[in-house]
Amino acid sequence: MKEEAKRRIKLGCAAAGALVAALLIATCPIPGLSYQATAVLGILIMAIVWWITGVLPEFVTAVVMAVLFVVVAGISVGATFSTFASSTWWLLLSAFTLGVGMKTSGLMRRIALAIVRKFPRTFRCQVIAQLVTGTVLGPLIPSLAVKGAMLAPLAMSIGDELGYERQGKRATGLFAAMLVGIRTVAPTIVSASVTGYALMATLPADVREQFNMASWFVAALPWLVVVLALNYFLIMGMYGRGEKAGSSSEIVGAPGNAQSLEQSSLRCGTRFVGAAKCADSKQDEAESSVAEPSRGGTDLNDNQSIPDGLRPLSVVEKRMLAIILVTVVLWATEPFHHISAMAVGLAALVFMFVLKVIDVPTFKSGVNWTSLLFIGIALGLGSVFAEAGLNDWVMQTCGPAFQALAGNPYLLVLGIGVITVVLRFLIVSEVAYLNLLMAFLVPMAASVGVNPWVLGFSAYALVIAWFAKYQSPIYLAAFYAVDGKMAKHSELAKYCGVYLATCLAGLVVCVPYWQWMGLL
Repeated sequence: MKEEAKRRIKLGCAAAGALVAALLIATCPIPGLSYQATAVLGILIMAIVWWITGVLPEFVTAVVMAVLFVVVAGISVGATFSTFASSTWWLLLSAFTLGVGMKTSGLMRRIALAIVRKFPRTFRCQVIAQLVTGTVLGPLIPSLAVKGAMLAPLAMSIGDELGYERQGKRATGLFAAMLVGIRTVAPTIVSASVTGYALMATLPADVREQFNMASWFVAALPWLVVVLALNYFLIMGMYGRGEKAGSSSEIVGAPGNAQSLEQSSLRCGTRFVGAAKCADSKQDEAESSVAEPSRGGTDLNDNQSIPDGLRPLSVVEKRMLAIILVTVVLWATEPFHHISAMAVGLAALVFMFVLKVIDVPTFKSGVNWTSLLFIGIALGLGSVFAEAGLNDWVMQTCGPAFQALAGNPYLLVLGIGVITVVLRFLIVSEVAYLNLLMAFLVPMAASVGVNPWVLGFSAYALVIAWFAKYQSPIYLAAFYAVDGKMAKHSELAKYCGVYLATCLAGLVVCVPYWQWMGLL
């Protein structure tokens, strides 16, 4: 009866979403918007309702939305499916395939064990490991989505090795730390994301000369420190206690775990997983017995060495390691050799077949094709909105609000951040949003004596959001790189609000620093 009630609720919500869209399109044109733009908004509202209720698989809803864009709203097929002809989608395909190769070769598990060995196996230290890994890799690979697609499976492997229940509190905390580490460094180092290069291009020539990579990082450094520190403590407070490590059956039952992990869990100490499980059990007992435990608890076995239980690198692991190292180096040095990241990624895909790291059946079954289809359509929303004229309408509507904030530096940076969060529900492309915003704000900055970089950075700091999955390519790539098995979207959407609040706090801290630098 409960299942039937849930099904009826889903169908009712889905019908309501479709009805709202139909009424909006048929009877309620929004002032300043064409029929086409109004139809796009209505169809998107319906799709969001369907995604929330789960009436259809996500990629099926995305396909329905795309078809309605073409048939009902009159959007061109080229704009609707533009992502599939872009370098982004093919780069994600290669990144997903690299993840498959690292997993099937055993290299992913080996790296996970190495990271866990280097850091004490407390939840606290593994959170630090995720933050450090994302921050260090940030400047090396300019695509945040690729980093998310590569590091999310690694984070899930670490959680599995430590016996954290998938979609439990600690697994969710590790995923959040991984995402925060990758993303937070992006606004502070231009080379960490293509969005940084796009933002720099919107600045006047004299401002670009003032902000090279070094000076950009110096101006943004306080924000980076504040946001990383706040997120560490918040992740520890929200996810670091109250959940025990998974039982042997839970660890064995986790998808993707090998039979060797099952045996090692049952032996509890003869292999790494068993040792980690025992350590976590003792840790949880210690946490429950202490009246005022520290965030994440303490590990009673911090001083014990962790055996990796792994044999020397196999031939397949060596081949996969060579492919991934060459790929990352070429991605990191793209400004020097000018070979596109997409071309490098697809070449790596080819070499995985040539060197027999993966085969065709593995490629077919290992890559999450439904997720890639969903991502391709979702990321195409930016082109759809541009063709419908929604981007310009949004900026014209919100222009007076930006002008009203110019008098107070604190209100200015906070207002730009908050407005950015709101508008990103409608302007899906980060680059498109920043281009439109800076076209309006650069002249305003000159009139009020504010350096345009401050305005651009304030928007860039908050341009990330994943309340809805379609908002963020990095979130989509990371979430679906592990098939949504590591953490629930509902929990991660809640943490999105927390993360954005820390970004706003970082901007507030930066105001006096920027005033001292003469930027405000």
